[in-house]
Amino acid sequence: MDKTIVTKKPETNQLVFERTFDATQERVFNAFSNADALAKWWGPRGWQTETKEFNFEPGGRWHYGMKCVDENQGEWFGQTSWGIMQYNTIDQPNGFTYIDYFSDETGAINESMPKTETTMNFETVDGKTRVTGTTTCESREAYDQLVNMGMVEGLSETWDRLEEYVQGS
Repeated sequence: MDKTIVTKKPETNQLVFERTFDATQERVFNAFSNADALAKWWGPRGWQTETKEFNFEPGGRWHYGMKCVDENQGEWFGQTSWGIMQYNTIDQPNGFTYIDYFSDETGAINESMPKTETTMNFETVDGKTRVTGTTTCESREAYDQLVNMGMVEGLSETWDRLEEYVQGS
């Protein structure tokens, strides 16, 4: 299984995630563009994803909650982390862009937490699909906060689950 390559760019407040999946570009892209598929793989291990709203189109959004169901994760067990992806552009199956916000269960954006802008690119390489996600934080402080919160580890585990999903379903 290919692992996620993470490049930290604190000088530009960016994180770049890259991974090659042994699946078609359409299959990998569809895993991001379908709420039922996202619920099967989105989030780190031990977390389940619930969708409140899903509209994958420019100007649409995904309002979701990730609940920790793993008792071994200590204080996180039973907690739900809510977020919103606001889709800006979609070029199926080549990529999309979005703004990612922390929110509450009702969809109210948590202004005290950092927002990020992400560009997702999908390309076919030797019959597999390379996905590159470039996340830009609004400041160095926001970048440091997300890195310290475990964003790199969480997204790497999420893409491990994506690999399992595109291989097995």
